[in-house]
Amino acid sequence: MRRKLLLTVALLSLSFGVFAQSGKNYLQVSAQLSRPTSALLEVTNIGYGGALKWMHGFGERKQQVTLEAGYNRFPVKGLPSGVEAHYSAIPIYLGYRYLANRISLEAQGGASINRIIGRNNMFSVSETKLNLGIGLGLGYTMKNFEISARYQITDPRGTEDDPTFLGIRLAYNISL
Repeated sequence: MRRKLLLTVALLSLSFGVFAQSGKNYLQVSAQLSRPTSALLEVTNIGYGGALKWMHGFGERKQQVTLEAGYNRFPVKGLPSGVEAHYSAIPIYLGYRYLANRISLEAQGGASINRIIGRNNMFSVSETKLNLGIGLGLGYTMKNFEISARYQITDPRGTEDDPTFLGIRLAYNISL
């Protein structure tokens, strides 16, 4: 766990050297609907979530370094009355984003905090894991709005209880 956190901090520190060059900067606010693609597809419903992303432009080409924090929730289906459970993934990712006209391509990596929480009127249980996570995205921008598809792997080892999903995201870019 400490290695993963140290790796994330090291990547963030190295990225600040890129900021010497100029480019456009944005803050992106997004909402997302997600479909699990792992074994969780059998036990969870469609997920939902949101994210904040800082995008720092650099160089002569249209490219950006990104830093994103989000939340994705996947309710468990088929539970008896009075019982509630859900999986969640909280990604904190550093990324690189390339812009070609209105199309964007993005690769991200970092830490994913994965949780499962279950409760009824008498008990509550939860488990939290910190994993390495990656995300790949393809987007289309119209003025300040962006629609994108994103594939996120919240544990590259492929364990069955970690949310891996395909999301459709609607975002608004705020120029800074």
